[in-house]
Amino acid sequence: MNVSKESRDFLDRLSVYLFASGKNEKEIREITGELEDHLHEAEKKGKSVEDITGLTAKQYMDQIAKEMPFDKMGVFKYAMVLIFGAIAFYVMGDAINGTMDYSWIILIGLPVMVLLYGGMIAKLFKYTAGKVFSKKKEFTLLMVLGGVPLVGMGAVVFLDQFLEVRTISFGTTGRMVAFVLCALILIGISIWSKTPIMIILPIVVFVPQYFIERSSWSEETQLMMIGMIFPIGFMISLGISFLQIWRKERRQTA
Repeated sequence: MNVSKESRDFLDRLSVYLFASGKNEKEIREITGELEDHLHEAEKKGKSVEDITGLTAKQYMDQIAKEMPFDKMGVFKYAMVLIFGAIAFYVMGDAINGTMDYSWIILIGLPVMVLLYGGMIAKLFKYTAGKVFSKKKEFTLLMVLGGVPLVGMGAVVFLDQFLEVRTISFGTTGRMVAFVLCALILIGISIWSKTPIMIILPIVVFVPQYFIERSSWSEETQLMMIGMIFPIGFMISLGISFLQIWRKERRQTA
């Protein structure tokens, strides 16, 4: 149905706001679809979005969000995708490097940091959906936010290396099996999210890392470059995956 750019932008923002608030996808489509019909009819009479809602965009979004139940299973689904995707990405790098030794610190710390990042991204999308921001500012906020869990992940790795407690170690066969499983998980997530990002980014991150480790550069230079490549690729992959998921929701309500 044809509506004005202002109304379409409002519907898109409402969809993102509700999705970031943990609401059910089907219910979001139903509500935005019904509201689109009202906006279409109202625009014929020269009325604006606020004339229909009777509130500011943020107030209306809050009101709708409060009326809708929290979708526990939906949130759990996305949380599991996020955790498995991040772990697959992390373990794949270790399998390539041949260093698959994990302590309880990594086994607990990594999922916690991933969930923390996912929760913060959801808060960011809810915040930006409630107000009008330029795409450039939204991207800047996303990148700045990405540095927060990056520091936390660095702390987890540092603590792991400092304590040197190992609980699980994989040999050659284990690394090969882990690599295949991780590849299948990342491919599966890419197919599910309809974006190749989780296939492309491991290549972008791990291929340079492979050649850097076999270069003639000093060990300090190699460590510095690898240290820059992995966390940046890791956080960008999670961020872009979330962006793709929410964009998919927005297209479905269009």
